[in-house]
Amino acid sequence: MDPTELDAIIYVVQRRQFPSRWQSSRVARALGARDDIAAFDVPGPQTARSMATALLGTPDQHTRRILVITAEGPGQPSASLVPA
Repeated sequence: MDPTELDAIIYVVQRRQFPSRWQSSRVARALGARDDIAAFDVPGPQTARSMATALLGTPDQHTRRILVITAEGPGQPSASLVPA
């Protein structure tokens, strides 16, 4: 899939970041995503799932492809594409 087809990126933050690093925006830029992509850093995988569900359930249905990234913490890094 081409990164310009992504509608949103959700980055799961496991540890507090001071100042905020906005990893989702960094990932979007590194992938070459569109300039108008929605990029969020959220605390924990449950919040990421809730955010993805909310974005996919919007009445305008403009959000169709969401990349959820979990790269911090003791487990293996992972990324999942959530298609509508």
